[in-house]
Amino acid sequence: MNKKLIYALVAIAFVFFVTSLIIFLKSKSPGEPKSEPTQKIVTQSETDQPPLLKVKIFYYTEKSRYMRPVSHELENSQIRIELYKRFIDLIIQEKEDFITPVPQGLRLRSLYYIESKMLLVLDFNDTLITRFPAGSTSELEFIYFIVDNICFNFEEVKMVKFLVSGNEYNTISGHIDIENPFYPDYRYLKIK
Repeated sequence: MNKKLIYALVAIAFVFFVTSLIIFLKSKSPGEPKSEPTQKIVTQSETDQPPLLKVKIFYYTEKSRYMRPVSHELENSQIRIELYKRFIDLIIQEKEDFITPVPQGLRLRSLYYIESKMLLVLDFNDTLITRFPAGSTSELEFIYFIVDNICFNFEEVKMVKFLVSGNEYNTISGHIDIENPFYPDYRYLKIK
């Protein structure tokens, strides 16, 4: 090969390299604004949830041993814990023409959702144990009224545990063990 040709090719490669380097460095100079990656603009309507959430609450009636559904609308929330609180407050209220197996004065103190266990822990005031009617049937009706309604309406909750004033108790009124969480039992729901 001719030496002049080799020098010419090396000179062209060197000029190409230097030009590319200058262009690269100029595009990264601090004086010019850096280009930001493009982001999708999310409109508020895409992130908003509907203002009301439709739920079904199953109540006991005097005419049937099954719990019958009643549709309700609940103010929605992006914070799931707040939505659970609103739901619990709704189901423990007395409802005309239906039996709510909840002692008068019962209030939810707090609740905790443990995502890894799909467990909702409900902490009620001490009315749950001080004013609860005696009997295993009353305890079971209360437990499954709460558990079935929650698990039916919120599929991410598979178990519910009960606390009273922040403490674990053996039973509510001496019959059913509440130390462990409860799974739903939909046998007494009139779903259709």
